[in-house]
Amino acid sequence: MSDLRAMAHLQEQLGNERFQALISSGNTGKVKAFCDELIKAAIPTVMTIDGVTYDILGFLKGDEKSVHGTVMVGRAKEMNANLGRDDGQRLLDHQDEIPVALRGKVVFVFTDWRNPDNSEDVCCVFWSGDSRCWVRFWVWLGFDRDGSCRLLRRK
Repeated sequence: MSDLRAMAHLQEQLGNERFQALISSGNTGKVKAFCDELIKAAIPTVMTIDGVTYDILGFLKGDEKSVHGTVMVGRAKEMNANLGRDDGQRLLDHQDEIPVALRGKVVFVFTDWRNPDNSEDVCCVFWSGDSRCWVRFWVWLGFDRDGSCRLLRRK
């Protein structure tokens, strides 16, 4: 569907008063915040990889924007989401099963998969747009982790 057809459809479905409120320049900030919430809500909260079903969990609480890496590890343990190498490698080996909606939106952190050369580094799996695949990298726990990071918990 073209953008113009999609807009005409939206106007028809919303009605003129709502549509005018939506496109009013005075409401741009509110519309943007509303759209951000819609996008956030569209991120899956469950996925099945190689027959294993996972809950996709955030670890921030309340108004937090980020927390120290060690806080994230503590919360991962509290939520039974302290996964390691087996689960991280499963994602990498079966990455075609990771929902497309997660690409570029989340970084999976495996808090019990530590770098053999430095135990203060945990494994992360993220979408590399350049490589067009999910890749592994090590991240130091000394940095803060933000809302794009996700933990997995086996169901």
